[in-house]
Amino acid sequence: MKIWSRIVGTVYILSGIFFIFSLLSFFSNENLCEIFVNFVKNNSYKVGIFSIIVLTMGIVWIVNWFDYIYRTKAIFFDNPTGRVRISLKAIEDYITTTILKQMEGIKTIKVKAIITSKGLETRINLKLYSNLNIPEVCNNIQELTRNYLQDTIGVERISSIEIYVSNIIGNSEGAKQDEKIEET
Repeated sequence: MKIWSRIVGTVYILSGIFFIFSLLSFFSNENLCEIFVNFVKNNSYKVGIFSIIVLTMGIVWIVNWFDYIYRTKAIFFDNPTGRVRISLKAIEDYITTTILKQMEGIKTIKVKAIITSKGLETRINLKLYSNLNIPEVCNNIQELTRNYLQDTIGVERISSIEIYVSNIIGNSEGAKQDEKIEET
């Protein structure tokens, strides 16, 4: 990330310096403006390709920067031997695997953890089979998640654990899915 940021930063700084000197030159000498316009007309595809490359580099850099910010979000706490840092992505992955191992009747699960001023906020998106007691399953998932975050991770401030059931799959579809899993 550091090397990529330096490369993109250097390209943008050089492009900015060139742009500034071009503007200053245009105001001081009208012939330079005509020369520049003729150059762009004669080499429009080269200017276009260079512009697309610089724009693409900027877009890729912004996407990488947001990804880096997301991946480096973490929870910090101090141990007697030093500071411990746990990424939110690791917490999300572990909650997902823990719930899938301990709960039955879940087709898919997506977990999103966010740090807010009130504490850690966890959002869980589920697709469930219809043969379940949905309020009981949701309560069990919330308790499992809360216990995991407090006992295993050591998070003291848990803002909320929200569950969103996005799809309830009928018994016949669930049975077909179970048959496919048993066949393989």
